[in-house]
Amino acid sequence: MEPILFIFTGPSGAGKGSVMQALLERDETLRKVVTYTTREPRAGEVEGFDYRFVSAAEFHDLIDQGQIFEYENVYRDHFYGSPRELFVEGHDGIIELDYKGRLKYQERHRRVVSIFLLPPSLEELKNRIVSRSQVSNLGARMDNAVEQLRHAKSYDYIVQNADLGACIAKVQEIVAVERWRRSGQIALDRMIHQLQDER
Repeated sequence: MEPILFIFTGPSGAGKGSVMQALLERDETLRKVVTYTTREPRAGEVEGFDYRFVSAAEFHDLIDQGQIFEYENVYRDHFYGSPRELFVEGHDGIIELDYKGRLKYQERHRRVVSIFLLPPSLEELKNRIVSRSQVSNLGARMDNAVEQLRHAKSYDYIVQNADLGACIAKVQEIVAVERWRRSGQIALDRMIHQLQDER
């Protein structure tokens, strides 16, 4: 069965990490696609789960080796990149990407479902960005948030994270619906092949 890649995008502080963590805890058939970054880990982040933390030199070596499929210098200070190999056999994947990365994976993989997470309010978005930012990259983070929001309408789903529990429940429903869609398409394909074989 062809796996589904669920892509999560949203501005800094929209709760992508919290939503994805909850999905992984509740659904054994999902696996996180771990991306690379050249920034230092934040408090509580785990190597190999939140990110693969590498130096800039290691990052560029991975690009040269073909292990990183797409990458961006998101905040004009650190690189973020995603791997060429996405899936664990028998599992669907979830990954955090910006809109540019989403477009690249949609060109490469047939079953991609894109989910854009909105923060509770513009004021909360600003507060979260300020709390995460160094003075040197605050402007870049704000610019990136505006750029991400401008592309949100092109996503399959937009979910506002005003209440984390409700947001997680909505995303779980999206995962279930997309899996039902896949099952129906697979059943249809089998029936068509059987009809063709009988002709």
